[in-house]
Amino acid sequence: MRWLRDPGSFPPQDRPAEEAGVCLKHIQARAGVSQSTASQYMSVLQRAGLVTSTRIGQWTHYKRNDALLRRLGEQLANEL
Repeated sequence: MRWLRDPGSFPPQDRPAEEAGVCLKHIQARAGVSQSTASQYMSVLQRAGLVTSTRIGQWTHYKRNDALLRRLGEQLANEL
């Protein structure tokens, strides 16, 4: 999640990462895991609503769901 906060820190893509999200292949390379492992991790985050995905060609790009993360942070602050 921290990496996705700064999508510009990933290698250049066909579409700007700030717009389309970060390609799974770049997340996979940075994490040093297999494509299937990276895909499984991102799927869990997507099902939780923490990231959104966009399919571009054969690749899936991921972005943080900042609105949900803000609300979650506010709820945690209120509860604690």
